[in-house]
Amino acid sequence: DMFYTSTLAASIPFPSYFETLRQNGGRLFGFANAGTCVSVDPSVGFGSLSACSRIMNSSRIAVGGGVSMGTPMGRFELTYAVPMRYGPKDARKHVQMGFGFSFG
Repeated sequence: DMFYTSTLAASIPFPSYFETLRQNGGRLFGFANAGTCVSVDPSVGFGSLSACSRIMNSSRIAVGGGVSMGTPMGRFELTYAVPMRYGPKDARKHVQMGFGFSFG
């Protein structure tokens, strides 16, 4: 099996006309994700053209953006994503909310 994931992300503070959100650590962010998990025949090897083709054809890609803000209990995120490349059995959710905790 072969697995890879790659992310490109950037964030900026809220513009000054959203002063309350800016003062509380609110940020706007954008991202692009790509990755896959695929079985490759070990007898062929990962460097072969058929293995590379299988890996690239099974890759999933999504782009999106969102808002994040730190709270006393952790980070809150609201994200909107658009799947650009997906498989027929993939679950697709455009809007997600998340809450992250940091320990340590």
